[in-house]
Amino acid sequence: MKDLKNYLIVSLAIIVAGCGKDFLDVKRTSNQAVPKTAKDYLAILGRENMYFTSSDLAYLGADEYYVKNSAELVAGSQYTPFHQYTYTWQDNPYGTQRNIRDWDLAYERIMYANLALDAESAKLGQGETGDRDRVRVSARFHRAWNFYQLAQLFCRPYHEPAAGEDPGLPLRLDYDISVRYGRSSLKEVYDRILDDLTEAEKIPLVDASSPYMPGTTAVQALLARVYLQQGKFDMALRYADIVLQKKNTLIDYNKLTGPVTDIYGSYFEPYGKNNPAIIFYSSAAVGGILGATRRNADTMFIASLDEHDLRRKIYFFRRPDGTRAYTGAYCGYGGNEAFTGLSSEEMLLIRAECRARSGMDQQALDDINLLRKHRTEAGAYHDLELSDVTDLLGYVLTERRKELFMRGSRWEDARRLNQEGKYPVTFSRVLDGRKYTLTPDSKKWVWPIPQSEIDANGIEQNQR
Repeated sequence: MKDLKNYLIVSLAIIVAGCGKDFLDVKRTSNQAVPKTAKDYLAILGRENMYFTSSDLAYLGADEYYVKNSAELVAGSQYTPFHQYTYTWQDNPYGTQRNIRDWDLAYERIMYANLALDAESAKLGQGETGDRDRVRVSARFHRAWNFYQLAQLFCRPYHEPAAGEDPGLPLRLDYDISVRYGRSSLKEVYDRILDDLTEAEKIPLVDASSPYMPGTTAVQALLARVYLQQGKFDMALRYADIVLQKKNTLIDYNKLTGPVTDIYGSYFEPYGKNNPAIIFYSSAAVGGILGATRRNADTMFIASLDEHDLRRKIYFFRRPDGTRAYTGAYCGYGGNEAFTGLSSEEMLLIRAECRARSGMDQQALDDINLLRKHRTEAGAYHDLELSDVTDLLGYVLTERRKELFMRGSRWEDARRLNQEGKYPVTFSRVLDGRKYTLTPDSKKWVWPIPQSEIDANGIEQNQR
């Protein structure tokens, strides 16, 4: 075990040295090859891969984009052939591809989080208590964050009566990659996520100024999201409100100076760490058929945006052929980066949804009006009254879809709504004149476990 740890640490030293972000301002030297201090462990959590989300499957399966025809689909899948099969939700969506990065990279991040938790037993230098506590919070957040992402792709939607029997994930709580793990139950997965987050919340910590280093507020924001996914709306409301008491900034789209244009189209500022709405920064690098020059934003979705809705103008770039490319992510790197993190507007939408479900109709509408005011042309804006809305919860869910477009949340939202049954979601695509449909009762809302994992550990495969 000690030899394995030293091997991993040497590898980590090389990777961490090329972190690429300056928010930690950690200089790697030869005498830091093996983590000895809290700052060393903090640097492990500061490597760039820790705030990337491998969400190919969440985007590929959702209905927010389309490709024109099979020729474009094949061309876009040249280096990622499984995109051809996931696009139409095939029985064998990966083809012959054995490794899937949504699985592999999430477990890599979990391994680093597990390694960083060794800081709890590390000898503290003078003034290192604060750094150690930051490691303790951040490591637990990252482990919970990645288990949550995996559960949305490779497990059934959470349903309390069945969660104890539904297959979960291998719950790796150690960095020893040689240990074989079976699948836990789904309940055990969510219990692990909540245990990590509630334990992290108890650790006294002042949030860092950078959204790349998760602190208490990010922990509480993730708790709001997890409880929403579980259907525990009272707890989701509680945590969304706690977050909004501390972090409630919304960007007023009326005050943006204008889009920045690049070869992909346009995107708007402020972005990244300069965006005051971001609670935790995370992004997904999308390519293949999801590349900005190939994917086309869903036309029905764009048509659902009111002419005075500034998201219609700011989020989308019109190509010469009339198709629209989505380039409104908070990343600011161009169209091949998608923001997947936590933000004030998501917390506002969670609070609005939970209030609408709890009979707090006016408060829910107040939340939605606050968001609309920041997204609607000033001259055309007016507050909605309760008498204007026939189905308040349905309206809130529609606003959620508009605001969180292409953030990776459409897939998990559709799954939880189908589980509930009141607002079922069907995905449909037409390719070369043939229609493909993913119905609410389909087993294909759960992606298969990668074959590499099945071969290595012999765990149970998901049914298709």
